[in-house]
Amino acid sequence: MFSEITGTSTFNLLGKGLEVSALRNRAIANNIANVNTPRFKRQIITFEDEMAKVFDGKVELVGKRLDDRHIPIEQINYMDVRPTTITDRAHVMRNDKNNVDIDVEMSDLAKNTMTYQVTSSRLAALFADINDVITRGGRA
Repeated sequence: MFSEITGTSTFNLLGKGLEVSALRNRAIANNIANVNTPRFKRQIITFEDEMAKVFDGKVELVGKRLDDRHIPIEQINYMDVRPTTITDRAHVMRNDKNNVDIDVEMSDLAKNTMTYQVTSSRLAALFADINDVITRGGRA
């Protein structure tokens, strides 16, 4: 019963969203901590674009099996999508070759905080529903 509730795509996606937000928060905190470090390059966490491709069915690599012995290359399951850490080496803003803009980082941190709060609130609501079912036992 519990695995039927916690094994749903909504539950899994919310959990994955919390993981991505935590990873993104660590990357942003690292960027902020190194704002004055010469030659430091900011890191960015990408995830949403890849997840959107999976949900839109626009995965770039889909294979066709002509023989059962071929390795299957099929559409990617949403649970297989992982966040990617990218080091931004393309943009250089300052003479010391550091590319961290504190205003951008603080804005990203605020956005990530709101995303985390919304995701955790929705997950808490799912657990509240489960708790309600357990405590009331089906009574109206």
